[in-house]
Amino acid sequence: MLTLIDLFHSFAERGDQTVFVNRTGVRRFTVTYREFHDLSLKMATLLEQNGVGEGDRVLIWGPNSSWWAVAYWGIILRGAIAVPVDFMSDLARADTIRGLTEARLVLQSRFKPDRITEGNTLLLEDLPYLLENVAPIGTIAGCLPDATAQLIYTSGTTGNPKGVILTHRNLIANVTQIHRQVPIITPAFRFLSLLPLSHMFEQMGGFFLPLYRGASVVYLGALKPSAIMDALKEEDIYVIMSVPRLMQLLRSTIERELEEKHLSGTFRLLTRLGIRLPKGGRRVMFYPVQRKFGANFVVFVSGGAALAPELFNFWDAFGFTVLEGYGLTETSPVLCVNTLEHQQAGSVGPPLPGVQLKIEDKQILARGDNVFPGYYRNEQATLEAFTPDGWFKTGDIGEIGPDGTLSIKGREKELIVTGSGVNVYPDELEAVLNKIQGVKESCVIGLERGGGEEVHAVLLLDGRGIAPEDIVGQANNSLDAMHQITGYTLWHEPEFPKTTTLKIKKFAVKEAVQKGPEGGDATVSSDSLIALLAKVTGTATGKIREDSLLVADLGLTSIDGVELVNFLEQEYRLDIEDSQVGAQTRVSDLRQIIAKRERVNRHDHFRFWTNRSFFRGVRRLVDTVFHAPLFRALVTLEVRGAAQLESLKGPIFFVANHLSYLDQPAIMFALPPKLRYQSATAAWEEFFFGDYHGLNRILRRLSYQYGTLLMNLFPLPQSQGFSGSLRFMGRLADAGVNILIFPEGEHSRSGKLLPFQMGLGIMVKALGIPVVPVKISGTDQVLPPGAHFPTKGKVRVTFGKPLSFRQETPEQIVELVRRAVETLG
Repeated sequence: MLTLIDLFHSFAERGDQTVFVNRTGVRRFTVTYREFHDLSLKMATLLEQNGVGEGDRVLIWGPNSSWWAVAYWGIILRGAIAVPVDFMSDLARADTIRGLTEARLVLQSRFKPDRITEGNTLLLEDLPYLLENVAPIGTIAGCLPDATAQLIYTSGTTGNPKGVILTHRNLIANVTQIHRQVPIITPAFRFLSLLPLSHMFEQMGGFFLPLYRGASVVYLGALKPSAIMDALKEEDIYVIMSVPRLMQLLRSTIERELEEKHLSGTFRLLTRLGIRLPKGGRRVMFYPVQRKFGANFVVFVSGGAALAPELFNFWDAFGFTVLEGYGLTETSPVLCVNTLEHQQAGSVGPPLPGVQLKIEDKQILARGDNVFPGYYRNEQATLEAFTPDGWFKTGDIGEIGPDGTLSIKGREKELIVTGSGVNVYPDELEAVLNKIQGVKESCVIGLERGGGEEVHAVLLLDGRGIAPEDIVGQANNSLDAMHQITGYTLWHEPEFPKTTTLKIKKFAVKEAVQKGPEGGDATVSSDSLIALLAKVTGTATGKIREDSLLVADLGLTSIDGVELVNFLEQEYRLDIEDSQVGAQTRVSDLRQIIAKRERVNRHDHFRFWTNRSFFRGVRRLVDTVFHAPLFRALVTLEVRGAAQLESLKGPIFFVANHLSYLDQPAIMFALPPKLRYQSATAAWEEFFFGDYHGLNRILRRLSYQYGTLLMNLFPLPQSQGFSGSLRFMGRLADAGVNILIFPEGEHSRSGKLLPFQMGLGIMVKALGIPVVPVKISGTDQVLPPGAHFPTKGKVRVTFGKPLSFRQETPEQIVELVRRAVETLG
């Protein structure tokens, strides 16, 4: 195997084996190897139709998903060059890279508030529809091993970023080198993808390697803790490619759960006891934690930044295997990794087979087939990156031990040299600061003070009110006199600026500190939260104040609210519910939500188990002996358009007008039994769980029990907290359950169709299932709103033709569905 084309030819033979799982946060979609193979060939045709030829550059700027993968492989099959850009990059950076590469086409995401408008562009989310009627490409481009496969642009501290050329030889070499060092992956393995595919660590370890071994990959819609833990619980994950910051995020989630259950002390005691046990014994001791990661979880692979020994020891104490590795984009990227037989805190392991390392003036030099040939259109940078005899200069300071394993001391450009000539490694000081109570995160930089650098700490506090002077003093008490922190600055953004692997952008922090008052406060030059609110609401940044109400002052609508939550989850990787953003929420409140990162404990009322076959049987029996005879005694039912439902396959979204409490049973009895008993109905949550008291409260709770068990109702709020119901609908759709909804939100007392609520468009867009419009008439005569007893009458239920939506906006969907219901006879 010499090229990525050779790897591609192995996909079709894997057939119906799952290759990708997309967890959107609402739905779960799977893709087989055969489907992936065929879609990639279609993608190559689509690129050809858009003027992309061999050697052209195609920029990919979007979140991880199977469609990112299809886009990437289509580019390779077309003989073009992929240019992945980190989804978290801003528009300026993405557009700069587009210009530097003269990209023929840009594939970007609708989930980015600012998008590239110049040149030829397509949306990744539109690929399912764009590829539907496209034929697979007839001829796959041929390529040599030394042909350029992709350009990865570094996050450079100043000026234009540098484009790292990676060839087919580089990538295939690293795939085979890693497999020889850690030969554990089988087709049964399932990887959880948490890092952007624009970063080589994730791309190599969590994309090429699984594809090489026939394994599968799970992609998440948002990298928030709850989504990660849900995927671990439900997807049988074997491997996580991670960075220290994400491992710390997972650690915080577990520690928070232990605190909530008052088990922190017990855990510390067990940890001390567990040190003496072998790893298998620790796995048994900490089974309650182990099971959160699934029965077959094998290993964390950590890279992208140095893993603090304390963090390694935390996961090791639970009995988890942590393989720390080391590499750079320029080395495709892996140079070293620990093995399953031996892991050591503070070491990144031995070099891979075929990789040579040496230390020269404390700097790590590397050589091997995985080392890149140079920077794109930058001869000077290429010359500076290599020694005269062809060794790549990594820019990292390290030591090779007697056993051949490598330890990283830090980046050469981040090394602080004090006025006394002492070398200070920032990572070591940050590890000390981050353990101190009151510190959420720290960044240690060197500030020029004439004749040397000052060791300066930039502190992001956690809101406990601990004085920064005390924090610095406590840190210095545990540091050597030659490595003392001599100054500090407070950082007031919710997060430090981060790279794609969640490393702090120290150059950006340093620039902000140098601009701010000495020993005072600092922040980034532009407020990312204000900019995001301005984009979502259309309000000028200058008019957004800390005390601005999101709804009243900024005009945040229900659709804006869902969009805002999505952007916040992507930008800050935190759990946030739309129920936290209401009419009384101010900008300052939102900032506090981001800073605290506290997960909301949802108290929902969903009952998915009512969709099991036993309860469907119960409903069928109760309908036969009670509901149906009672309904027929009151109603003469006329059904129109039912014949076209016979050919439909679920799940289906039934959308109806609303006249009476009798609407739901009327529609259910109008449906064929195969659809009726595979359907659930959204009901107004506030009707059951509003602020009621006494007998009224009891009756409404009893009606909820009756409705969920015997009519398969589920709650849908009209005020806030919509996202929980949307996720529940996604579970229903994944299980093939049809959904009935009345989007007017209330009974029409005049019989005239009321406006549909905008949430309908969000539901249809997120669920991606056909919509069947339903028109009902006569129920308001049998059981008028406010009436306590029904009268006999005639009811008509009319089913319209199914509607499928693709690239329409939520607003357009609402209008089209409403018009379809209104025009039914």
